[in-house]
Amino acid sequence: MTVLVIGSGGYMGRHLMVGLSHSGVGARGTSSSDGTGIDPESGLLPETFTVPPGTSAVVYMAQSPRYREVPEQAAHVLAVNTLSAVRAATLARAVGVQRFIYVSTGTVYAPSFAPLSEDSPVRRDSWYVLSKLHGEEALALFRPDMEVIVVRPFGIYGPQQSGRLVPNLIQSVKTGRPITLQARPDLAEDKEGLRISLCYVDDAIEILIGLLRKGGPACLNLAGAESLSIRAMAEAIGSRLGREPVFELSRSPRDSDLIADTRNLVRTMSPRFTSFSDGVGQMLREGANAACTEIR
Repeated sequence: MTVLVIGSGGYMGRHLMVGLSHSGVGARGTSSSDGTGIDPESGLLPETFTVPPGTSAVVYMAQSPRYREVPEQAAHVLAVNTLSAVRAATLARAVGVQRFIYVSTGTVYAPSFAPLSEDSPVRRDSWYVLSKLHGEEALALFRPDMEVIVVRPFGIYGPQQSGRLVPNLIQSVKTGRPITLQARPDLAEDKEGLRISLCYVDDAIEILIGLLRKGGPACLNLAGAESLSIRAMAEAIGSRLGREPVFELSRSPRDSDLIADTRNLVRTMSPRFTSFSDGVGQMLREGANAACTEIR
């Protein structure tokens, strides 16, 4: 099996390239960060971009870094998440690629406090989400010619990650910065905050490699076994650090949780999951090791 990873310079992309190498799978990565992938200005694949003949599978995981700069940068977001994905699939089809995996997002679903299955209602009130849904729907039209799998990740976290929920919580617990908790609108006594499904990055990569090898359903939630509240996450981090998290309650309630229904994933892949406590422990160990290396 030979795999082309489009977006190999991103967080999941880097980990996927390592995972494929360790699994003995031949892989080529392209990334805007090294000039081999999407043009960072236009968000489009260059005219010279090709899918090499003999490629058996493509993983499209490119992400626009401008998703918060909308509507001014909406065209860039649509270019990366929709137009370039369609172009990649067109090129893949032309050389006989058998399997195309599109990494979408678990945030496509309409706000809900209930677990979200792959057929739950979606939302279209966000440029980012809309661009992902357009990508999903356009790529579905390639299914007569190759297998197209849409993966919707929830709460990916792990070592070397920054600027996301879990590393931000780690930093807050370390520094004593208050962590804001929002109650459910129908439960004023709720002091747990947002509940979210999480997935340790190595577990996510193992699932992706399994899909590359064996295929899977047309759409699949990618999440771990645990759905934790902000309070529970912070307390687990505090237990690892030997620190008590500081919380503050928001006056405004939250409008939803983000909990994945993973029954389809478990039935299809029988995955092994890393507990949040163990995942955070690994993040802290690698962070400590990196700090020691810098000091030396």
